[in-house]
Amino acid sequence: MATMVITCESCGARFRIDSDKLNKPRNKVRCSKCKNIFLVEQPDESDLIHIEISEEESAFIPGTIHEEIRKATAPASREGWSLKKKILLAGVAAVIIIVIVAFVFGPGGLRPVLTSKSPPAEPAKPVITITDSVQAYYLENVHSGQVLVIEGEVLNESDKPVSFVMIEGKLFNSKDTVAQIQRCYVGNSFTRKEITNLNLSEMQEKMMNPEGKNLKNVRIPPAGKAPFMLVFHNLPEVSTLSNYSVNVISSKFD
Repeated sequence: MATMVITCESCGARFRIDSDKLNKPRNKVRCSKCKNIFLVEQPDESDLIHIEISEEESAFIPGTIHEEIRKATAPASREGWSLKKKILLAGVAAVIIIVIVAFVFGPGGLRPVLTSKSPPAEPAKPVITITDSVQAYYLENVHSGQVLVIEGEVLNESDKPVSFVMIEGKLFNSKDTVAQIQRCYVGNSFTRKEITNLNLSEMQEKMMNPEGKNLKNVRIPPAGKAPFMLVFHNLPEVSTLSNYSVNVISSKFD
């Protein structure tokens, strides 16, 4: 059998190979030590050595190259199939999820699709204004001395009847700070004689009657008016007072 000596281009190892295996002008061989694959040209007859090749020295026989390549590429093929399998399974899982979502949340599903809900509108409030008839004056009460009376009228500007309208009055001193606060329900008024002679507890009780005298604070019609009267007692030094305010603080539709 004719052989030739081949040197590995990578590690420099020398091997003998059967020339009959090199049947092409350029042949691929693989080093059994460093696993390097390189090309070997078909030898001339003058370069051949006619000896027997041992099993150990047959490591460069080209017939073994294709087997090594197949072995090396086999795991890659399996890995490629594994990746395809993962992609396929992911696609199936996505389809299942879409079907479940459509079944649960779609028309006729287990749960209706949530829709936005607007916040409930605030209920309409009565529109009550104080007319320009407001006036203030001092009187002497036999029980507590000087009192300040603020009286006027309210107007129902709503389109429905209203009831239980409450007024709050404030007295301010020269520093524009609140010196005293008094409240009353609309519909309660006094004569000057009553203001002079009633004791303070009676006067306070009458001012805080929610329905008003003769039900004047019940079902005040649209465009209707009702009187009010605030009586301030136990006043601070009158010279320190500079101003007052009157406001509607509560009312109710019937």
